Amino acid sequence: MLNSFLSTFVIIIYLTISTSCAQDVVSNIDIESISNSRALELDKAFSALLNKHKINTAGVAVIKNGRVVWQNQFGQQSPGVPASAHTLFNVGSITKTVTTETILKLVADGKLSLDEPMSSFWLDPDLKDDPNHQKLTARMALSHTSGFMNWRFYAEDYKLKFINEPGTTFGYSGEGFQYLMKYAENKLGLSFEELVKTYVFQPVGMNEVSISVRNKNFNNIAKPLDSDGKFYGYYCRPEGYCKKEGDYSAAGDMVVSVQDYAKFMISSMHSDTLNAQLIKDKNIIHGIEVKHEDIDCSEAPEAQCPTQLGYGLGWNIAQLKQDKVIGHRGSDWSVVSLAYYYQRSRDGLIIFFNAPNKAGIAGMVDALELLDPDSPEIHGYKLRRARG
Repeated sequence: MLNSFLSTFVIIIYLTISTSCAQDVVSNIDIESISNSRALELDKAFSALLNKHKINTAGVAVIKNGRVVWQNQFGQQSPGVPASAHTLFNVGSITKTVTTETILKLVADGKLSLDEPMSSFWLDPDLKDDPNHQKLTARMALSHTSGFMNWRFYAEDYKLKFINEPGTTFGYSGEGFQYLMKYAENKLGLSFEELVKTYVFQPVGMNEVSISVRNKNFNNIAKPLDSDGKFYGYYCRPEGYCKKEGDYSAAGDMVVSVQDYAKFMISSMHSDTLNAQLIKDKNIIHGIEVKHEDIDCSEAPEAQCPTQLGYGLGWNIAQLKQDKVIGHRGSDWSVVSLAYYYQRSRDGLIIFFNAPNKAGIAGMVDALELLDPDSPEIHGYKLRRARG
Protein backbone atom coordinates (compact mmCIF):
# COMPACT_ATOMS: atom_id res chain seq x y z
CA MET A 1 0.00 0.00 0.00
CA LEU A 2 2.80 2.39 0.95
CA ASN A 3 4.71 1.59 -2.24
CA SER A 4 1.55 2.25 -4.28
CA PHE A 5 1.06 5.60 -2.53
CA LEU A 6 4.69 6.60 -3.11
CA SER A 7 4.50 5.62 -6.78
CA THR A 8 1.34 7.69 -7.24
CA PHE A 9 2.96 10.62 -5.39
CA VAL A 10 6.07 10.45 -7.59
CA ILE A 11 3.92 10.35 -10.75
CA ILE A 12 1.93 13.39 -9.61
CA ILE A 13 5.11 15.34 -8.83
CA TYR A 14 6.64 14.31 -12.17
CA LEU A 15 3.54 15.39 -14.08
CA THR A 16 3.39 18.67 -12.18
CA ILE A 17 7.03 19.45 -12.93
CA SER A 18 6.67 18.34 -16.54
CA THR A 19 3.59 20.52 -17.04
CA SER A 20 5.32 23.48 -15.40
CA CYS A 21 8.40 23.03 -17.56
CA ALA A 22 6.26 22.70 -20.66
CA GLN A 23 4.47 25.94 -19.77
CA ASP A 24 7.83 27.64 -19.33
CA VAL A 25 8.99 26.38 -22.71
CA VAL A 26 5.80 27.58 -24.39
CA SER A 27 5.98 30.98 -22.69
CA ASN A 28 9.52 31.39 -23.97
CA ILE A 29 8.59 30.80 -27.61
CA ASP A 30 7.91 34.27 -28.95
CA ILE A 31 8.69 33.90 -32.65
CA GLU A 32 7.92 30.85 -34.79
CA SER A 33 10.95 28.81 -35.78
CA ILE A 34 11.79 28.55 -39.48
CA SER A 35 11.64 25.12 -41.10
CA ASN A 36 12.74 24.58 -44.69
CA SER A 37 9.14 24.69 -45.90
CA ARG A 38 8.45 27.81 -43.82
CA ALA A 39 11.55 29.48 -45.31
CA LEU A 40 10.25 28.84 -48.84
CA GLU A 41 6.88 30.32 -47.87
CA LEU A 42 8.57 33.41 -46.44
CA ASP A 43 10.72 33.84 -49.53
CA LYS A 44 7.58 33.97 -51.68
CA ALA A 45 5.71 36.16 -49.19
CA PHE A 46 8.48 38.75 -48.95
CA SER A 47 8.92 38.88 -52.72
CA ALA A 48 5.19 39.59 -53.00
CA LEU A 49 5.40 42.14 -50.16
CA LEU A 50 8.08 44.12 -51.99
CA ASN A 51 6.03 44.16 -55.18
CA LYS A 52 2.87 45.17 -53.32
CA HIS A 53 4.43 48.13 -51.53
CA LYS A 54 7.08 49.04 -54.11
CA ILE A 55 9.92 48.55 -51.64
CA ASN A 56 13.35 48.79 -53.25
CA THR A 57 15.35 46.50 -50.97
CA ALA A 58 14.73 44.40 -47.86
CA GLY A 59 16.95 42.46 -45.49
CA VAL A 60 15.41 40.18 -42.86
CA ALA A 61 16.67 37.90 -40.10
CA VAL A 62 14.91 35.74 -37.52
CA ILE A 63 16.70 34.97 -34.26
CA LYS A 64 15.72 32.09 -31.99
CA ASN A 65 17.22 31.75 -28.52
CA GLY A 66 20.07 34.07 -29.46
CA ARG A 67 20.88 32.39 -32.78
CA VAL A 68 20.06 33.35 -36.37
CA VAL A 69 17.81 30.65 -37.85
CA TRP A 70 16.79 32.40 -41.07
CA GLN A 71 18.07 35.32 -43.09
CA ASN A 72 17.37 36.56 -46.57
CA GLN A 73 17.55 39.63 -48.77
CA PHE A 74 15.04 40.75 -51.37
CA GLY A 75 14.82 43.25 -54.18
CA GLN A 76 17.67 45.17 -55.76
CA GLN A 77 20.80 46.56 -54.17
CA SER A 78 20.77 48.95 -57.13
CA PRO A 79 19.06 48.75 -60.53
CA GLY A 80 20.16 45.49 -62.15
CA VAL A 81 22.07 44.30 -59.05
CA PRO A 82 20.14 41.92 -56.76
CA ALA A 83 20.45 42.33 -53.01
CA SER A 84 22.77 39.87 -51.26
CA ALA A 85 23.93 38.95 -47.78
CA HIS A 86 26.61 41.63 -48.19
CA THR A 87 24.24 44.48 -49.07
CA LEU A 88 24.62 47.43 -46.70
CA PHE A 89 21.46 49.09 -45.39
CA ASN A 90 21.20 52.59 -43.98
CA VAL A 91 19.44 51.84 -40.68
CA GLY A 92 18.79 55.40 -39.50
CA SER A 93 18.36 55.73 -35.74
CA ILE A 94 19.26 52.09 -35.09
CA THR A 95 22.76 53.59 -35.19
CA LYS A 96 22.04 54.71 -31.62
CA THR A 97 22.22 51.11 -30.39
CA VAL A 98 25.85 50.83 -31.53
CA THR A 99 26.61 54.20 -29.92
CA THR A 100 25.01 52.97 -26.72
CA GLU A 101 27.03 49.76 -26.55
CA THR A 102 30.23 51.70 -27.24
CA ILE A 103 29.53 54.11 -24.38
CA LEU A 104 28.52 51.34 -21.97
CA LYS A 105 31.68 49.37 -22.71
CA LEU A 106 33.77 52.50 -22.12
CA VAL A 107 31.96 52.99 -18.81
CA ALA A 108 32.58 49.34 -17.89
CA ASP A 109 36.25 49.90 -18.74
CA GLY A 110 36.41 52.87 -16.38
CA LYS A 111 37.10 55.36 -19.16
CA LEU A 112 33.78 57.23 -19.04
CA SER A 113 31.12 57.92 -16.43
CA LEU A 114 27.36 57.84 -16.85
CA ASP A 115 26.84 60.45 -14.16
CA GLU A 116 29.56 63.09 -14.35
CA PRO A 117 28.58 66.41 -15.99
CA MET A 118 29.54 66.19 -19.65
CA SER A 119 30.29 69.93 -19.61
CA SER A 120 33.64 69.14 -17.95
CA PHE A 121 34.77 67.91 -21.38
CA TRP A 122 32.34 69.39 -23.87
CA LEU A 123 30.22 72.53 -23.93
CA ASP A 124 28.30 73.38 -27.08
CA PRO A 125 28.77 77.10 -27.86
CA ASP A 126 24.98 77.51 -28.11
CA LEU A 127 24.65 76.57 -24.42
CA LYS A 128 27.46 78.61 -22.87
CA ASP A 129 25.05 81.03 -21.17
CA ASP A 130 22.63 78.38 -19.90
CA PRO A 131 23.62 76.90 -16.49
CA ASN A 132 21.56 73.78 -17.27
CA HIS A 133 24.55 72.45 -19.22
CA GLN A 134 26.20 71.68 -15.86
CA LYS A 135 23.48 69.11 -15.10
CA LEU A 136 23.66 67.14 -18.34
CA THR A 137 25.09 63.61 -18.05
CA ALA A 138 25.65 60.64 -20.35
CA ARG A 139 22.86 58.75 -18.58
CA MET A 140 20.41 61.50 -19.52
CA ALA A 141 21.52 61.54 -23.14
CA LEU A 142 21.18 57.74 -23.43
CA SER A 143 17.72 57.71 -21.83
CA HIS A 144 16.47 60.66 -23.92
CA THR A 145 16.01 62.93 -20.93
CA SER A 146 18.66 65.44 -22.04
CA GLY A 147 16.15 68.28 -22.28
CA PHE A 148 16.98 68.89 -25.97
CA MET A 149 14.58 68.76 -28.90
CA ASN A 150 15.37 66.09 -31.47
CA TRP A 151 17.47 68.37 -33.73
CA ARG A 152 18.48 72.01 -33.39
CA PHE A 153 17.43 72.76 -36.95
CA TYR A 154 13.81 72.42 -35.76
CA ALA A 155 14.32 75.61 -33.72
CA GLU A 156 13.46 78.92 -35.39
CA ASP A 157 17.02 80.18 -34.86
CA TYR A 158 18.62 76.76 -35.62
CA LYS A 159 20.40 76.86 -32.25
CA LEU A 160 20.68 74.14 -29.64
CA LYS A 161 18.76 74.89 -26.46
CA PHE A 162 17.20 73.16 -23.49
CA ILE A 163 13.43 72.92 -23.82
CA ASN A 164 13.26 70.99 -20.53
CA GLU A 165 15.50 70.79 -17.49
CA PRO A 166 17.98 67.93 -18.02
CA GLY A 167 16.94 64.69 -16.35
CA THR A 168 13.29 65.62 -15.79
CA THR A 169 11.29 64.83 -18.94
CA PHE A 170 11.44 62.35 -21.81
CA GLY A 171 12.17 63.89 -25.19
CA TYR A 172 13.64 61.80 -28.00
CA SER A 173 16.80 63.58 -29.11
CA GLY A 174 19.46 62.92 -31.72
CA GLU A 175 21.20 66.03 -30.39
CA GLY A 176 21.64 64.26 -27.05
CA PHE A 177 23.56 61.46 -28.76
CA GLN A 178 25.69 63.92 -30.70
CA TYR A 179 26.50 65.69 -27.44
CA LEU A 180 27.42 62.36 -25.89
CA MET A 181 29.72 61.64 -28.84
CA LYS A 182 31.56 64.95 -28.40
CA TYR A 183 31.95 64.31 -24.66
CA ALA A 184 33.52 60.88 -25.32
CA GLU A 185 35.83 62.22 -28.03
CA ASN A 186 37.06 65.15 -25.97
CA LYS A 187 37.58 63.16 -22.80
CA LEU A 188 39.45 60.31 -24.50
CA GLY A 189 41.18 62.21 -27.29
CA LEU A 190 39.97 59.78 -29.97
CA SER A 191 37.43 60.04 -32.77
CA PHE A 192 34.12 58.37 -32.07
CA GLU A 193 34.55 56.31 -35.23
CA GLU A 194 37.74 54.86 -33.77
CA LEU A 195 36.05 54.17 -30.42
CA VAL A 196 33.18 52.33 -32.11
CA LYS A 197 35.58 50.20 -34.13
CA THR A 198 37.71 49.34 -31.08
CA TYR A 199 34.92 48.64 -28.61
CA VAL A 200 32.16 47.19 -30.81
CA PHE A 201 32.95 46.39 -34.43
CA GLN A 202 36.23 44.52 -33.90
CA PRO A 203 35.25 42.52 -30.77
CA VAL A 204 31.93 41.48 -32.32
CA GLY A 205 33.54 40.65 -35.67
CA MET A 206 31.62 43.19 -37.75
CA ASN A 207 33.30 43.83 -41.10
CA GLU A 208 30.35 44.97 -43.22
CA VAL A 209 29.50 48.15 -41.37
CA SER A 210 30.41 51.84 -41.26
CA ILE A 211 29.24 54.81 -39.19
CA SER A 212 31.02 57.21 -41.52
CA VAL A 213 30.51 58.27 -45.11
CA ARG A 214 32.99 56.32 -47.23
CA ASN A 215 32.87 56.48 -51.03
CA LYS A 216 34.35 52.97 -51.18
CA ASN A 217 31.11 51.61 -49.67
CA PHE A 218 28.73 53.21 -52.15
CA ASN A 219 28.60 50.25 -54.55
CA ASN A 220 27.47 47.97 -51.70
CA ILE A 221 24.81 50.26 -50.19
CA ALA A 222 21.14 49.66 -51.01
CA LYS A 223 20.47 52.56 -53.37
CA PRO A 224 17.91 54.98 -51.89
CA LEU A 225 15.19 55.89 -54.40
CA ASP A 226 12.03 57.92 -53.89
CA SER A 227 8.56 56.81 -54.96
CA ASP A 228 9.30 58.02 -58.50
CA GLY A 229 12.56 56.09 -58.64
CA LYS A 230 14.70 59.23 -58.33
CA PHE A 231 18.19 58.95 -56.81
CA TYR A 232 19.56 62.00 -54.98
CA GLY A 233 22.93 60.51 -54.06
CA TYR A 234 24.19 58.38 -51.20
CA TYR A 235 23.83 60.08 -47.81
CA CYS A 236 21.78 62.79 -49.54
CA ARG A 237 18.33 64.20 -48.89
CA PRO A 238 15.68 65.21 -51.44
CA GLU A 239 16.08 68.83 -50.29
CA GLY A 240 19.62 68.81 -51.68
CA TYR A 241 21.85 68.36 -48.60
CA CYS A 242 24.54 65.67 -48.82
CA LYS A 243 27.01 64.44 -46.22
CA LYS A 244 30.68 64.53 -47.13
CA GLU A 245 33.39 61.87 -47.17
CA GLY A 246 34.44 61.10 -43.60
CA ASP A 247 31.34 62.58 -41.91
CA TYR A 248 29.92 60.46 -39.11
CA SER A 249 27.15 60.57 -36.56
CA ALA A 250 26.30 58.90 -33.27
CA ALA A 251 22.60 59.22 -33.99
CA GLY A 252 21.97 57.95 -37.51
CA ASP A 253 23.12 56.89 -40.98
CA MET A 254 25.14 53.81 -40.06
CA VAL A 255 25.22 51.34 -42.96
CA VAL A 256 25.41 47.65 -42.08
CA SER A 257 24.61 44.23 -43.50
CA VAL A 258 21.82 42.24 -41.89
CA GLN A 259 24.22 39.49 -40.85
CA ASP A 260 26.57 41.94 -39.14
CA TYR A 261 23.77 43.66 -37.25
CA ALA A 262 22.54 40.24 -36.13
CA LYS A 263 25.99 39.53 -34.67
CA PHE A 264 25.83 42.84 -32.84
CA MET A 265 22.32 42.37 -31.45
CA ILE A 266 23.07 38.85 -30.22
CA SER A 267 26.20 40.17 -28.53
CA SER A 268 24.14 42.89 -26.86
CA MET A 269 21.65 40.31 -25.57
CA HIS A 270 24.49 38.62 -23.67
CA SER A 271 26.23 41.84 -22.50
CA ASP A 272 29.24 39.76 -21.43
CA THR A 273 31.54 42.76 -20.97
CA LEU A 274 29.14 44.76 -18.78
CA ASN A 275 28.77 44.44 -15.03
CA ALA A 276 25.47 43.52 -13.37
CA GLN A 277 24.55 47.12 -12.53
CA LEU A 278 25.12 48.34 -16.08
CA ILE A 279 23.04 45.47 -17.47
CA LYS A 280 20.24 46.32 -15.05
CA ASP A 281 20.39 50.03 -15.90
CA LYS A 282 20.43 49.27 -19.61
CA ASN A 283 17.28 47.15 -19.46
CA ILE A 284 14.94 49.22 -17.26
CA ILE A 285 12.93 52.20 -18.45
CA HIS A 286 14.45 55.53 -17.42
CA GLY A 287 12.65 57.77 -19.88
CA ILE A 288 8.91 57.06 -20.17
CA GLU A 289 7.81 57.75 -23.73
CA VAL A 290 4.19 56.62 -23.43
CA LYS A 291 2.39 55.93 -20.14
CA HIS A 292 0.08 52.94 -19.82
CA GLU A 293 -3.09 55.03 -19.97
CA ASP A 294 -1.96 56.66 -23.21
CA ILE A 295 -1.03 53.48 -25.10
CA ASP A 296 -3.40 52.84 -28.01
CA CYS A 297 -3.66 49.20 -29.04
CA SER A 298 -6.97 49.54 -30.88
CA GLU A 299 -5.45 49.10 -34.35
CA ALA A 300 -4.19 45.59 -33.51
CA PRO A 301 -6.27 44.09 -30.68
CA GLU A 302 -4.81 40.61 -31.35
CA ALA A 303 -1.23 41.75 -30.62
CA GLN A 304 0.43 42.05 -27.24
CA CYS A 305 -0.28 45.44 -25.69
CA PRO A 306 2.60 47.01 -23.74
CA THR A 307 1.98 48.31 -20.25
CA GLN A 308 4.57 51.04 -20.78
CA LEU A 309 6.84 52.31 -23.56
CA GLY A 310 10.14 54.09 -23.09
CA TYR A 311 13.91 53.91 -23.18
CA GLY A 312 16.47 52.23 -20.99
CA LEU A 313 20.03 53.23 -21.78
CA GLY A 314 19.89 53.78 -25.53
CA TRP A 315 17.51 50.91 -26.29
CA ASN A 316 13.76 51.18 -26.71
CA ILE A 317 11.80 49.04 -24.24
CA ALA A 318 8.22 47.81 -24.53
CA GLN A 319 7.25 46.58 -21.07
CA LEU A 320 4.90 43.59 -21.26
CA LYS A 321 3.13 41.96 -18.33
CA GLN A 322 5.83 39.32 -17.85
CA ASP A 323 8.52 40.24 -20.35
CA LYS A 324 10.27 43.06 -22.18
CA VAL A 325 10.84 43.69 -25.85
CA ILE A 326 14.16 45.48 -26.32
CA GLY A 327 15.21 47.06 -29.58
CA HIS A 328 15.14 50.15 -31.74
CA ARG A 329 13.52 51.63 -34.84
CA GLY A 330 14.90 53.73 -37.65
CA SER A 331 12.96 56.04 -39.94
CA ASP A 332 13.87 58.57 -42.62
CA TRP A 333 12.69 59.52 -46.09
CA SER A 334 14.16 56.29 -47.55
CA VAL A 335 14.63 54.20 -44.39
CA VAL A 336 12.25 52.08 -42.31
CA SER A 337 14.18 49.71 -40.06
CA LEU A 338 13.37 47.66 -36.98
CA ALA A 339 15.34 45.34 -34.72
CA TYR A 340 14.20 43.85 -31.42
CA TYR A 341 14.28 40.81 -29.17
CA TYR A 342 12.25 39.37 -26.30
CA GLN A 343 14.30 39.47 -23.13
CA ARG A 344 13.25 36.06 -21.77
CA SER A 345 13.45 33.89 -24.87
CA ARG A 346 16.05 35.88 -26.84
CA ASP A 347 13.88 35.46 -29.89
CA GLY A 348 14.22 38.45 -32.18
CA LEU A 349 13.71 40.06 -35.57
CA ILE A 350 15.71 42.33 -37.84
CA ILE A 351 13.84 43.99 -40.70
CA PHE A 352 15.62 46.58 -42.85
CA PHE A 353 13.73 48.34 -45.65
CA ASN A 354 15.30 50.64 -48.22
CA ALA A 355 12.07 52.26 -49.35
CA PRO A 356 10.12 55.50 -49.47
CA ASN A 357 8.98 56.04 -45.88
CA LYS A 358 5.25 55.59 -46.43
CA ALA A 359 5.79 52.36 -48.38
CA GLY A 360 8.21 51.06 -45.77
CA ILE A 361 5.76 51.63 -42.92
CA ALA A 362 3.00 49.75 -44.73
CA GLY A 363 5.45 47.00 -45.59
CA MET A 364 6.58 46.75 -41.97
CA VAL A 365 3.03 45.96 -40.85
CA ASP A 366 2.84 43.10 -43.35
CA ALA A 367 6.33 41.86 -42.40
CA LEU A 368 5.51 41.75 -38.71
CA GLU A 369 2.24 39.93 -39.39
CA LEU A 370 4.23 37.32 -41.30
CA LEU A 371 6.99 36.84 -38.73
CA ASP A 372 5.61 37.85 -35.31
CA PRO A 373 1.88 38.50 -35.59
CA ASP A 374 1.34 39.37 -31.92
CA SER A 375 4.38 41.68 -31.77
CA PRO A 376 3.82 44.80 -29.64
CA GLU A 377 5.60 46.72 -32.41
CA ILE A 378 2.61 46.27 -34.73
CA HIS A 379 0.56 48.86 -32.85
CA GLY A 380 2.86 51.76 -33.63
CA TYR A 381 3.31 50.88 -37.29
CA LYS A 382 -0.43 50.42 -37.83
CA LEU A 383 -1.12 53.81 -36.26
CA ARG A 384 1.51 55.43 -38.45
CA ARG A 385 0.09 53.69 -41.52
CA ALA A 386 -3.41 54.94 -40.65
CA ARG A 387 -2.15 58.51 -40.31
CA GLY A 388 -0.68 58.28 -43.80
